[in-house]
Amino acid sequence: MLAEDRQRAIVDAVRERGSVRISELAEELNVAAVTVRGDVRELARRGEVTRVHGGVARPSGRTRELPSAPAAGGEAARDEEATAGLPARGAARTYGLGMVVPHSSYYYPEVVGGAKAAAASFGATLTVEVSQNAFAEKALVARMLRAGVDGLVLTTADDPRTSPDTEAWLRGLPVPVVLAERRTGLDSGTVEHVATHHEYGALLALRHLTALGRGRIALMQFPTLTSPMLETGYRQALAALDLEPCPPEVPGALSENDPADLDEQCARLVRCVKEGLVDAVLVHNDSIALPLVSRLQAAGVRVPDDLAVVTYDDELAALADPPLTAVAPPRRAVGAEAVELLVRRLDDPARPAHHLMLRPALNVRG
Repeated sequence: MLAEDRQRAIVDAVRERGSVRISELAEELNVAAVTVRGDVRELARRGEVTRVHGGVARPSGRTRELPSAPAAGGEAARDEEATAGLPARGAARTYGLGMVVPHSSYYYPEVVGGAKAAAASFGATLTVEVSQNAFAEKALVARMLRAGVDGLVLTTADDPRTSPDTEAWLRGLPVPVVLAERRTGLDSGTVEHVATHHEYGALLALRHLTALGRGRIALMQFPTLTSPMLETGYRQALAALDLEPCPPEVPGALSENDPADLDEQCARLVRCVKEGLVDAVLVHNDSIALPLVSRLQAAGVRVPDDLAVVTYDDELAALADPPLTAVAPPRRAVGAEAVELLVRRLDDPARPAHHLMLRPALNVRG
């Protein structure tokens, strides 16, 4: 079926039913949903329909029925018939967007909040789901695609740069994709990303600590997708600030949700402080930093006198005693910028792919 015939059929369906889901139109026209979405975008651009979440409807403010075909009588007459009573060309369009994040209780609520605010500012709808793992995220995305979303903001469970399966899956999705707090690999096609420049965050922390006169600075963290970037930034910052790495006696790797390991690493850290091997530490993340500080204080280590502590994420740092200086990723801005990139891509599919890195801030406390 030619594009002109499909679009006429879509207009007819909207005229008769008021609104129709993308999935229904795809089945009735025997074409892919992505093809229907392209037709709907063009019809919305011309003002003949209005885009709604997962579907299409009559244009708002219409005072008469939609025509099923151009009127006869010359090009000028057809133009007048096609545009009479319709919104002006270039009027805002409504997109239905989907968003999947891995967690709902730490870090990502702010990312989602920024994304929702941006979607509202563009007149778009945003459906948010929480995945927890790679299997669930693919099922959630498949469900969103069946519902007819126009584009996706994703925070994948695996790093696309080290997971070929994840990168291939992203490239194969039939709608535009923007990653939030993930970075794309070299072979990502038009998949875009908005991410925090975590390497720069490590430099911020070490620069602050050296300004306080600290010169034996450790990095302690448990494995996350952020950890390799912080490790890279930490090593780069040591070189830039002409600092020596801490000796191997100073602990660096932590186990998540393992109180026994935290006790063991804290005991090692206490010995290193007393031996003068370390005078400051950057801890990733807050959920480890707070109990670590409590254990240090219980062991007689004064924070910040004996050991200066900077934490990374700034979710809970202000609640510590004393309140901890923290590197704060721009979580809300990441979500907002990701939605804006996605809407720009939907408005202009031919625009160059954008990879946006946002710098974190340092919040200095006691």
